[in-house]
Amino acid sequence: ALHDVNVVRNKAKRSEIVKKIKKKKNAAKKVEKEKRQKLLKEQGLPLPKPQTIDSLRTGDVTFVEEEDPEIIEDECNDEFAEFLAGEDPPNILMTTCPKPSKATHDFVKELECVFPFSVYKKRKETTLVSQVIDYANEQGHTAVLIVNEDVKQVDALTLIHLPHGPTLSFKLTSLRLSRQIFGHGKALKESFPEIVLNNFRTRLGRRIKRSLQALFHTKPMCHNRQVATFHNQRDFLFFRHHRYVFEKRKETVKTGEADDATKSQTKIQTRLQELGPRFTLKLLSLQKGILNWKHGEFEWCNTQYNQSSTGYNRRTYAL
Repeated sequence: ALHDVNVVRNKAKRSEIVKKIKKKKNAAKKVEKEKRQKLLKEQGLPLPKPQTIDSLRTGDVTFVEEEDPEIIEDECNDEFAEFLAGEDPPNILMTTCPKPSKATHDFVKELECVFPFSVYKKRKETTLVSQVIDYANEQGHTAVLIVNEDVKQVDALTLIHLPHGPTLSFKLTSLRLSRQIFGHGKALKESFPEIVLNNFRTRLGRRIKRSLQALFHTKPMCHNRQVATFHNQRDFLFFRHHRYVFEKRKETVKTGEADDATKSQTKIQTRLQELGPRFTLKLLSLQKGILNWKHGEFEWCNTQYNQSSTGYNRRTYAL
């Protein structure tokens, strides 16, 4: 029993005994769970679904169906409708905060493989964001992506769609470059990847989904087998960049009842190879039109979703 462990005076030995006791308890729980599941299967009853924070999510009036006619009509007239209906490739201008560190520079270089035919311009100390936007409009860019850093670490992204907005601000965490990912591949720079957008269920989520979709070509180069994924879970956008690989493998298969009767056949198996980079985004604000911190009109801010705000509920999500 746990109360008997306190008799042991050696701390290392005491912690070792506690671990063994907990391991036995977990093993006993697992056996009991398997027995319950086996009994339910024999009776033909469905297995209980595990309760997670996602499954217990609080219902929201802004939930929308995938084929909601009202939402589809609104999306036909939003800022992204003209671009997503066309066949022109996106033209993104990428820049950084003034005097970026090497970590920020390396991250932007890897983003160039995610967003092909994008342009990276180094930003001078005296260049304002408004001047960057004016330059991008003159050059015909469809979006401006600004990478910000703090203490020489990338910590934020600002996405400005041109020419009419909107402007999205994200907090960036858990960044890992390609060289930090074990077994990574090398992305093709001039290849339009396929895009996968998962679990955007609210009106705001659909708007963020279309905003991210507008950064990629409407007709991807599927033969290059590159996929960019934005997966929304609890309002965190997990980004992954993969290539799916087809491999031929020989397997030995029995052809008869005799043990010696075997033959080899070739099977094609598919696996994913991560290309990088890998990071997580958290939406901070959505602003109408072009970026304007003083006089801009904000569609959404995450103030009501902070733990310090009144009425906070950890099972309520915006996207």
